[in-house]
Amino acid sequence: MRRPWPIRAFAVLFVVQGLITFAAALSDLPGTQAGWAATLPALTITRDFAIVASSARLSIVLIPVALAWWRRARLVRWLVPAMVALRVALLRPDTPPVEWLTLALAITATACLFARSTRRWFADASAAP
Repeated sequence: MRRPWPIRAFAVLFVVQGLITFAAALSDLPGTQAGWAATLPALTITRDFAIVASSARLSIVLIPVALAWWRRARLVRWLVPAMVALRVALLRPDTPPVEWLTLALAITATACLFARSTRRWFADASAAP
């Protein structure tokens, strides 16, 4: 069965927002370090930590896309909103504009997971042997 357009839109939007975030983080490592230090004040944030954490964040973005694309895992419909809610909860007053852009893309991608054709697509996968 062909993937419905909301699944394709989810995959594109979620990967694009992850790549934008990753590129922005690596293009401004001192700012990324400061952002991580504000989020995790108990840790000493080094340049290496900022790079590794940004790479891990990109990898974490790719996991639900892979689960939805290849496994049709209904868990994605709850995992992604939880991830986006966590991002909203961790917003700081000095959040850069690129973070707002990527958050808007992530919210739009999340909405795609709850379209009628997506619900049917996930349900068909769980009914298959």
